[in-house]
Formats: sequence, structure tokens, C-alpha cells
Amino acid sequence: MNREEGVILMKMVQLIKERFRSISLTWVRFPVLFLLLIAIAVLLTVSTETGYSFTPEILALVLAVFLSAVMTAGFEKFAKRRWLVFPAQAAALGLAALYYFTVLSGFRDSPADYLRVVILSAALLMTFLWIPCFRWKISFNDLFMSFVKAFFTTLFFIGIFFAGIMAILSAIDALLVRLPTTFTSHTSIWIWVFIAPMLFLSLIPFFGKPAAEGEEDRHYRIPGFFKVLLSYVLIPLTVLYTLVLVAYLIKTIAAGDQMDLLRPMILAYCIAVILLYVLVSGIDNKISLLFRLILPKLMILIALYQVAVLLFRVPEEGLVYGRYFIILFGIFSIVAGILMTLLPLKRNVVLAVVFTGFALFSVIPPVDAFTYSAQSQAAIVEQVLTDNAMRKDGAIAPNADLSDNDRTLLTSGMQYLSDMREADRIQGVPEKFEFYRDFETTFGTAPYYGQKTEAVSGTYYSLDSSKPIDIGSFQYMASIYASTYDKNMSEAVQSSINDNGNKYDLSVTVSGSKMNLELRDSSGTVLLTASVDEMIDRIEANGIAGEKGTTPPEDMTFDVNGSDVSMRIIFQNASKEKSDGAVNYDTSMMVLLRFNT
Repeated sequence: MNREEGVILMKMVQLIKERFRSISLTWVRFPVLFLLLIAIAVLLTVSTETGYSFTPEILALVLAVFLSAVMTAGFEKFAKRRWLVFPAQAAALGLAALYYFTVLSGFRDSPADYLRVVILSAALLMTFLWIPCFRWKISFNDLFMSFVKAFFTTLFFIGIFFAGIMAILSAIDALLVRLPTTFTSHTSIWIWVFIAPMLFLSLIPFFGKPAAEGEEDRHYRIPGFFKVLLSYVLIPLTVLYTLVLVAYLIKTIAAGDQMDLLRPMILAYCIAVILLYVLVSGIDNKISLLFRLILPKLMILIALYQVAVLLFRVPEEGLVYGRYFIILFGIFSIVAGILMTLLPLKRNVVLAVVFTGFALFSVIPPVDAFTYSAQSQAAIVEQVLTDNAMRKDGAIAPNADLSDNDRTLLTSGMQYLSDMREADRIQGVPEKFEFYRDFETTFGTAPYYGQKTEAVSGTYYSLDSSKPIDIGSFQYMASIYASTYDKNMSEAVQSSINDNGNKYDLSVTVSGSKMNLELRDSSGTVLLTASVDEMIDRIEANGIAGEKGTTPPEDMTFDVNGSDVSMRIIFQNASKEKSDGAVNYDTSMMVLLRFNT
């Protein structure tokens, strides 16, 4: 080993020692948090093995993890009152237990149960970010950058570590000894639930600790590569995306068509602009300056239009939690855009505080998304029942003569309440109401989604494989699939055959509902053509469909003869479907060929 190799090796050893030392200090820094992560991993492991669900317990523990992190951020290095750390962590556990025994005690496995924890966790994560900014006078922009760096560093290293461990275990399973079928799940749980957070937190700077020389740069410095990525890739892409959205906004206003502006795209756009604004706060080139000057104002315009369109629809269509969150985040985006326009960059911490407030508002009854949206949809259903005289002594009187509009409102309202496990808000519905099972018997009409149901009829034929098939003196066989459902397909080569040095192609051509099987030579000349749709029509004329029994080979076999070549087509299965005048065919077949020369 030469000197340079020795220096590199020593640096690697020193780096590994520093990382292990940092991880060991993280255990001391977040002891309760890691005990909670171990508990989550254990419950997930037991659930994987036994199939028993611990979902409410895991949700409570996830909330406890974020509460514990917030308490650590608030009391870390509190020199004069370190004893407050212990009651603070006890308070975090107590709040999580209170949530478990109150909110999660009525766990219904509905989207609301999961989204509440997700939103509360997001609010606590923001709190974890802004508390040190007020308590320890840390720049929010720097702290946010350190979190982003820690996240992507963790993702990179844990991704490599996970892939390596899985490769080793797969090799052991294949070459040495059979491992349990759940080894992939168990490995994923312990790496991503326990080891990944441990590495992430080891990369977070200590709050309230005087920075050693060079330490602040190490944690908060924007890497050169990341600076280029933000300035010359992400910002230009966001600007182009903004132009597309503004053009769409102008188009809808000019056409008088108040559309939804593709709500998920608007949501993602506002998130991207706000995150980019904070990330480029420490970059002083011209492109970032123009971004901070212009994009917040355009975001206000787009978010304002989206909120106005959605609010306009609330009186008629009611409110569901998805629309509630988009409206609320749109209002937050407007407020954030105004703050980004008025406040200096060093006050970006206000954005995190405001986001925390909006998040908490959305999950605290009675104005939370889930309570308010359930009340909104229940009110619409009750109004339909009242308008159509379907209330008698508190019970529901079925009525088959509802208008299409009332049927649509009743269908959407009850489906939403059923999905949210809130159908019991409507007096008179069966206990444990199931939408598709109980809707028609309860209300006297089938679910209606505002459009006519197409009249669809079809037949299906399957070859009776228990009977022998006559292949005669044919020399070659190819398996062919053909369908008219793909309207973009005009021709596709399915199989090539080489007979004594001569190449032939079997291809399928489709034109509307017409479908032909063609045999061509190497020059492209068509030697034989068979109309597949006409053959299926002839099978249909025999009236032996696969629903009652399989079809005999003689009814599924067709011969096509030419001067130099003969072809026998044996259908393995074939279907024909009619829908509002359109006819479609779909089939798999064996094609036998015999060359007469």
C-alpha cells in the first residue's frame, strides 16, 4: 500500500468513526424517540408475521415520535433547567396516549383516521423546524437547508444499504438456505423505520449549541451542485410550468368555462414554489432574485382563481375533504405569497408558523375537514330526502321516481359518507351501511352518476381442449393474438416463418371493426388473407358460447387455401362485444401453415 492509498484509507476510517460517533450521540439526544421507533418496528414485524393489525397503536406511536422530536427541539441544551426535558417527554407521550384513547378509540379504518395523523405529523414537523429559530436564534433558511441535505443524504445511503442487504439475503435464500417468505418485509421495516430515521437525525445540527469553527458551514452550506440544480434546472422548469398554468387560466376565463385547473397540479405547483423560495433564499444570483420577485405574485393569482372556482361550487355540490384541503391550502398559498412579497428573507420562519396554524385548523373539530365535509354531504342527502317526501316517521321511504339531478346528489353524498364510515349520520339507513349492497334497497333507486349506461352485449367462445384437433399435413404453427380494441393499431406483425430459406410474415390488420389475418412473402406480397371478424361471426351463428360450455374444435376451425400455400385457423378463444352500435372482436388463435411447393 503506497502513501496516497494509506491517506485515503485513514480518511475513510476517520469518516466512519465520526459517523458512528454522531449516531451514538443521536441515541443520547433522542432516547425516547428511538424507543418509539423500535416499538413501531416491532409492531409492524409482528403484524407481518401474524396478520393481526396494530394500525391504531402504530398511528399513536407515529404521533408520539413527532411530539417527542418537538419537545427535544424546545428544551435541548436548556442549561439551567435540563430537568424540564423529562417532564416534556412525558407530556409528549401523554398527549399521544390521550389521542389514542379519545380519537383513535373510535378507529373506523377510514381515510380520516390516517389523514388526521399525517396532517398533525406535518404540523409537528414544521414546529420542529421553527421552534429552534425562535428559541436559539437559528436562521430558518439555514435550518431548512440542513434538513433537505440530511433527507437526501439519508435517502442515498440507506437506498444503497437496503439494496446491498437485499442482494445478500436473496443470495443466501437462493444458494444456501431458504429464508422465510417475509424476510423482504422484515428487512424493509427495520431499515426504513428504524435505521433511516437514526441516520437522518444524526445529520441534524444540535440546537442551542455554539457552533465550532467550520461547523456552521458544514451543516448549513448549500452544496455547489445543489446550487446549480436549483438555479439552472428547477427554477426554469417551475417558470415554464407557471406559464402553462397562466395560459390555461387565460383560456378558461376567455372561454367562460370555470374548470378546476387540474387541482392536483395546482396543489403541487404551490408546494414547489414555496419550497423553492425558501431553498433559494441563500442564493444571490440573478435568476433566484427574479424568481423571488415574480413567482410569489403569480402563485397568488393562480391560487386565488382556484379557490374562487371551488368555493363557487360548494353551495351546489357540497364539500368533501379533498376539496376542503385544496381550498385551505389555496388560501395558505395566497397568504404565503403575500408574506413572501412583503417580508424579508430572514423572516421566512413566519411561513412555517402560518402553515402549522392552517394544518391544525384543518384537523381540530368542529371546523376540521372531516367533520365539516361529512356534515356538508349529510345535509345534501337530507335535503334530497326532504324534497322528495322520502321521510316518514324518521324512516326512509324508498322512491324510484327521483330526478337525475337528485339521484346524482344522493349517490355522491351517500358514497362519500359510506367511504368515510359516516353513513350513520343519515337516520334510517341500515346499520353498517354498505354502499353497493344497501343503496338501492334503502332509497328505491340504483346509484346514478349523471350519465347514461351504455347498452353492452357480448359473447365469448372457448375451444374444447379435451377433444383432439386435426392438424392434417400442415408444417408450421404460430400463436396469434388479434383485437380491434386498440384503435391506434392498423397493422402488427405477429410471427415470422422461414421455409427453406424463404421468409414469410403473419400479420394482423385492423380497420374499425374489420380484422384480417394476412400471410406475406419477403417482398411484402399478400399470399393469403383471412377475415377474422367474419369467422367469429360464423362461430356466433352456431350459437355455442363458452358460458354454457366449450365449443367443439370443428366449429372453431377454418381453412383458407391458396395456390402455393394453405392456412388452417383454430380459435382458442374468441369474443364479440356490441356497445352502442360499435362492434369489437378479441381472439387468440393457432395458425397452421402448409407450403405446397
